[in-house]
Amino acid sequence: MKRLIFLFALISILISCKNETTKEAALRTLSEADRAWCQSANDFEGFMSFLDEDVVWYFCNFPQLKGKDAVRSFYKKVYEDKTFSLTWTPERIEVSASGDLGYAHGTYKYKTANSTETQSEQIHNYATIWRKQKDSTWKVVLEADF
Repeated sequence: MKRLIFLFALISILISCKNETTKEAALRTLSEADRAWCQSANDFEGFMSFLDEDVVWYFCNFPQLKGKDAVRSFYKKVYEDKTFSLTWTPERIEVSASGDLGYAHGTYKYKTANSTETQSEQIHNYATIWRKQKDSTWKVVLEADF
């Protein structure tokens, strides 16, 4: 009898548990990907690993970069500056109902020092569009810094 009561209680608990929806799961995994990308910001290869091969990158008052190779060429020079550091904070992360596209936006902080070692800090806004890959990872397909 105790086994029957235990089994009934266990079945009741399992039935009452709400399964994570596709959108909720996508939001969770996108948030995790964005957090991991933020943590890799000062590691060049880690930073690049989150970009889709066809990524497009927009800067304010600067020509757009098309493709991962173009972004790599641009940022390789930036990362060679040992005074460079980059951090960002998403203010909002959302995903589509189908769970295959998402976006994040917030602010980023770019620091570097000039030839006199004077630290320069710039704070700007950004928007990132992510696409879920066939292997369920997320990659950046569009970045706009303004």
